[in-house]
Amino acid sequence: MNRFSKSRKKGFSLVEMVLAIAIVVMIGGVIAGLCASISNSFITTYNIDDASDYALLYAKAFENSFIANSQVYDSDHDSLKGMTWSWYVNDPGSDGKSDVPTLRIITPNKANTAVFTPTHMGNSATAYKWSVRMFYKYNSADNSVDYVIFIKDAYTNTDFVYMYEDRFWLPRYDDRATFCGVEATRKVDISGDEMKKETFQSGSNLAKYSNSQYARIETFVNAHPGYKSTIEYTWG
Repeated sequence: MNRFSKSRKKGFSLVEMVLAIAIVVMIGGVIAGLCASISNSFITTYNIDDASDYALLYAKAFENSFIANSQVYDSDHDSLKGMTWSWYVNDPGSDGKSDVPTLRIITPNKANTAVFTPTHMGNSATAYKWSVRMFYKYNSADNSVDYVIFIKDAYTNTDFVYMYEDRFWLPRYDDRATFCGVEATRKVDISGDEMKKETFQSGSNLAKYSNSQYARIETFVNAHPGYKSTIEYTWG
């Protein structure tokens, strides 16, 4: 005799459906949060790497330019007496010198030229990628120049701000001045905006800094007094 079993199909109850949807939503939320965390981590890592590269480019360009212009040839020292060179990073939104933050030099004949112009940062039609500030301090006790570079991502809405500080010494600063007879009049000065919170809150260059970034900057600048936005070298 053949036996036939009759199977009865059973669907999900309303409670089961609600539980299943809730579980899917919870898992989706966890995955979305994880993806956002990974994305933010990637952006932060990218910004740190990229900003550090740009900071080194600004730093080395400034050091090389300053040292090169302060090492006057002995045969030229008479014609250069009293002449001054100045370095600063321009605000692209206010002075019209460049569409991106550019390290600039003002030579004794008043020519304002670029020492370093960063690439891949934007142009007149595209907002620049990085906001850059640079500040300087001179130490007469050991003839050294301290400088600080602040770089902020202007594309993404993050609290990231990169702060780079370094120092270099002026080679043969006293010996060369004594030999040329300008030790009494040769000097290094700083001028321009002070490195303080209020300076960062003014100007179009860094107008988009967040309150938390200002707080981080304020903590840093309070521990590093005496910096200004322009440094000047006068040969005798």
